Amino acid sequence: MRDLVFFGALMIYLPMALTNVFVGYLLWGWAGLIALNAYLYGFMSGIGYVQLFAIITFISIIINNNKSELYKFELNRTFILLLIFVLHGLICAILAYPGLVRNWELFTTLAKTSLFCALMPMLALSRKRIHALVVMIALGISFHGILDGLKFISSAGAHKAQSIAKFGDNNFLGMILIMCIPFLFYLLKYSERKLARFGFISTLVLMLLAVIATQSRGALIGLMTLAIIFILGTKKKFVGLLVLCVSLIFITQVVSDKWTSRMQTIQSADEDASFMGRVKAWQVSSAIALENPVFGGGFRVVQSHEVWNKFKNAPGLLGFIDIPDLNKSGVAAHSIWFEVMADQGFLGLLFFILLILNAFLTRREIKRLVKLQQENQIWAADLANTIAAALVVYCVCGSLLSAAYFELPYVCFMLLEVIKLQQKSVLKNKTNAS
Repeated sequence: MRDLVFFGALMIYLPMALTNVFVGYLLWGWAGLIALNAYLYGFMSGIGYVQLFAIITFISIIINNNKSELYKFELNRTFILLLIFVLHGLICAILAYPGLVRNWELFTTLAKTSLFCALMPMLALSRKRIHALVVMIALGISFHGILDGLKFISSAGAHKAQSIAKFGDNNFLGMILIMCIPFLFYLLKYSERKLARFGFISTLVLMLLAVIATQSRGALIGLMTLAIIFILGTKKKFVGLLVLCVSLIFITQVVSDKWTSRMQTIQSADEDASFMGRVKAWQVSSAIALENPVFGGGFRVVQSHEVWNKFKNAPGLLGFIDIPDLNKSGVAAHSIWFEVMADQGFLGLLFFILLILNAFLTRREIKRLVKLQQENQIWAADLANTIAAALVVYCVCGSLLSAAYFELPYVCFMLLEVIKLQQKSVLKNKTNAS
């Protein structure tokens, strides 16, 4: 049934995408975040929707006579850094250790995401379209949280959220749900209709329940990080603390004893086999990078049993830590930093860190541009803060996850750049008008 419903929706949206470039672009991004194939089981399940909507977008660009829909492409700092990162990744994939199962798959994912981001300044250089991108992100990610939130309610708190194949595990799912929460708060703030506001409030509650349902300790740390950002960023800090206290009381009332016991193990991480397994993966990852400092070992190299066995006894950068023999081989890197370090060497890690630092520098530039204008541009500063909060959550939660090539952070990088370009354009027009 769901395949038939989606088929009907596809028949409506495909013509719209062919006649409107931006519609095709939104569908392209939405299909990647929602991972449609994980929810279709019939005749529609074998279609590559991300590739389909990407092709439609390019076809629409070619055949569309209304070139006013496209903005002039200009080189920008984020695009240049992203291009350097991708080109370096290509060399790493070519020079990778033999037998890496996901080497070219992950590089292709990074390249496709970068292509999507590269088109953003050409297609979304207006407040209306930037807002549409935020809605697209919220709809794509929150869909997963709504489902698990409803299941959590229907099971009276017994449901454990299981991630779809694309996201790997419950920790990854918890991270992306928390990254989406700031976007939902932003949309709630700037929604005028009561029905829309009610929808976003309901979604926020379900998202919180879904995060709890993941039973992820990393997700709990991510929620605490987001709470701190919220309190520090609000002028009414007492109200923020009050909201936090109410939220904590709410959580304690809905969680099970099993959830509470699992969260308490954070205090004894050094005695937890799961955490020490992560430390071992970091040690092996750093050892691979020390032998291949410029181009690393290739994408997901640490998951290769042969490469793992070669470096499992090497001290790496963490030789000062006493790590017990956990009898593991070829596991995930469990950290965006160590993942990029092993995959692309220290040079690749430098490019990755520069992309993140550039995002926060761009946020600062946006806030400076907003101050030069009227208050009706405050939305840009608010959205920049929203994206920055999502990226902080990514950096914190991602420190324990192999999530270096997940689409959303890169979309956030370029979305900040687009907001900056839009604000420059507004300021330039005002200056010329005066």
